[in-house]
Amino acid sequence: MYNAAFGVWAGFWPQSFFTHFDLPAPNYPALWSCLGMVVGVYALGYAYAARYLDRAWPFIAIGLLGKLLGPAGWVVTVASGEWPVRTLTLIVFNDVIWWLPFSLFLIDGTRAGAALRRAAPPVCAVLNLLAMLAMAVWLRFGTELVSEPADRIGYITAHATVWRAGWCLWIAAAISLVAFYAWWAGHLRDSAWTIVAVAVAAAGLVCDLAGESLLIGWLPHDYARLAPLATQLTGTAANGLYTLGGAMLTLLTPSLGRRMRALTWAVWAAGAAVTVSTLGGAPLAIAVSTTALFALFCPWVLLLGRALRAAPILRS
Repeated sequence: MYNAAFGVWAGFWPQSFFTHFDLPAPNYPALWSCLGMVVGVYALGYAYAARYLDRAWPFIAIGLLGKLLGPAGWVVTVASGEWPVRTLTLIVFNDVIWWLPFSLFLIDGTRAGAALRRAAPPVCAVLNLLAMLAMAVWLRFGTELVSEPADRIGYITAHATVWRAGWCLWIAAAISLVAFYAWWAGHLRDSAWTIVAVAVAAAGLVCDLAGESLLIGWLPHDYARLAPLATQLTGTAANGLYTLGGAMLTLLTPSLGRRMRALTWAVWAAGAAVTVSTLGGAPLAIAVSTTALFALFCPWVLLLGRALRAAPILRS
């Protein structure tokens, strides 16, 4: 669906990408239209792979190769000065977001695949802890916790590498969270609600990556307009959807003990507090609720992982 939509967008509106990313109009827009058609054709291969999973390996392997080469070409293009870093959003959604699911599909059934499945809870906990530490040590100086916008802009300008690296950690943490949700759902009874819960979290990931790609690629350019948008995308939309998806999975997990269930709902209450405080534009409340959320979340992931491994998998 993504490839088909991108193909239509790039094929019929080739100038749109360059307008959106504030780039000079291309001399030959037909080349971008042709690229759109190539991406759109991939949709046929992916649709076939989704329909016939036992024959999907070659399609996904070719797709993963393209999604590795694309970012490599982007790095070269940005390093040469032809494209600005703000075009990162294109690479995140065209390529980076697919690395993990494509790779996991290709190694499914192997020892490496089994090891990665077992590692889902600790990897999620560690990456989210590192992301929170990056916020506390580096990133907070460019956020609304600093009262003067000029001071935020000055910090981001002077510490561009650290700023971008810190938000890359948040991207990795977000992807690991949705991967953990999928692992959690794998221990539950097959149902439409289980799929909906993971889909809700995946929608949160889309919002998260959109906001974080703005923070990495655009700021401090047009700070007054883009920084509040990025904050709402990550803190309100993404966090709210993660919380909703997690609450749904909690209701679908009857094997949780009383203490584990209480801790789980405490995590979602903290998540809801982050969403409400971000929506209300209260920086201090955001900081307090976010600290509470991650203080609960990181050990909770490990404890829930242990609890789920000990319980029988509820497959229909």
